[in-house]
Amino acid sequence: MNSQPDDPGRRGPESLKGDAERYARLGIRIAALGVVLLVVVLAVLELRSRGTSDESGITIANYRAVAQADDRPAPDFEMAALNGGDQIRLSDLAGEVVVLNFWATWCGPCRREAPGLQSTWEAYRDRGVRFLGVDYRDDQAAARAYEREFGITYPSVYDPAGERAFDYELVGLPTTFIIDGSRRIVYRFTGYTDAAILQRALEDVLNRGRS
Repeated sequence: MNSQPDDPGRRGPESLKGDAERYARLGIRIAALGVVLLVVVLAVLELRSRGTSDESGITIANYRAVAQADDRPAPDFEMAALNGGDQIRLSDLAGEVVVLNFWATWCGPCRREAPGLQSTWEAYRDRGVRFLGVDYRDDQAAARAYEREFGITYPSVYDPAGERAFDYELVGLPTTFIIDGSRRIVYRFTGYTDAAILQRALEDVLNRGRS
């Protein structure tokens, strides 16, 4: 038997209706795939623009930090206060435990950890713990608005060129250091902290100082 080519003119209305439905479903799938691809492309572009902040390769550390033991001298610095006040020198805080936090307004995880940093500062400032922020490669007006938004009351220095991040060998933002009274780094946190993580580490450092 010779097979005849499919002739739409010889097919019934039900068959033609089935073809139309199949083409419609195919069109919906293609459109959905296009949307997914667009989302992926936009996400990649966002990661490229925010994931690597500068030529040094510092990335957005969008994950929960864990305490990493460290033991090296904390590089000293003297920089202008973000609020336009006097210069702040790290060595002026020698003898006190210091929580040094690197942050930026455009860093999502920094915003996530800001309330915990402020609450921990409030809980430990009467125990001789000092908090100091380093605003990394940021807009100064936006950074001041950020501090007002989160009610940050401890000081920050303004680092528009990112020099301190190089000195402290940052690989991700946010990064937080706990520095003991002898100006040695005891703990390093890469990623966003919370009050519980930070307070456990602070208790350890403070207990060492009493022993």
